[in-house]
Amino acid sequence: MKNFRNGWKQNKNHDRVIIILIFTFIVFWNILLYYYPPSEIVSKVGVQNVYILAFLLAMIGGVSAFTSTSFYITLVTLSAGGADPVYMGVFASIGLTLGDLLFYYLGKKGKQYIPERYGWGMRKLSSYVQKIKDRYIGVLIFTYSLTPLPSDLLALTLAVIGYPLKYMIIPLLLGNFALISIMATLSQIGFNFLT
Repeated sequence: MKNFRNGWKQNKNHDRVIIILIFTFIVFWNILLYYYPPSEIVSKVGVQNVYILAFLLAMIGGVSAFTSTSFYITLVTLSAGGADPVYMGVFASIGLTLGDLLFYYLGKKGKQYIPERYGWGMRKLSSYVQKIKDRYIGVLIFTYSLTPLPSDLLALTLAVIGYPLKYMIIPLLLGNFALISIMATLSQIGFNFLT
């Protein structure tokens, strides 16, 4: 029981550190935007480098639900600074999808370690998914990836239940592309409207 309490306290402290880091990043980014408009940030980074930055931040953002907040804030800033929404969509969606594939791989390798008491739920979900046609699941994957919710959880779940990667990758990539392109376009329209 003592080990459980110590582990719980460590997790609680870890969560506090993550929340403080996210809050600090958001405050820092707001201060940066107050003194430097997005167009100046893009010109300092360089238009060509913006897309590489978007790709790298998307990969990092795709690896954790906690880092996705900083990715979306950066995406909006770079788009408001004049980056092309289609190029942002291409580079960032590839980065997000690669980050999600890491979780798919971890789910494939780690499903053998799921305790038996949870295994029945995964088997039940797997049998339910097998009854649904792949195109409907593809539509669900596409629709889910259109939201800013973390797709890593989706990829992890699909890997654990044994859903084939070849049916998951295209809807996930297209949904990420659509989400990022829409967010980039809306941020440009909003920034132009406000200025």
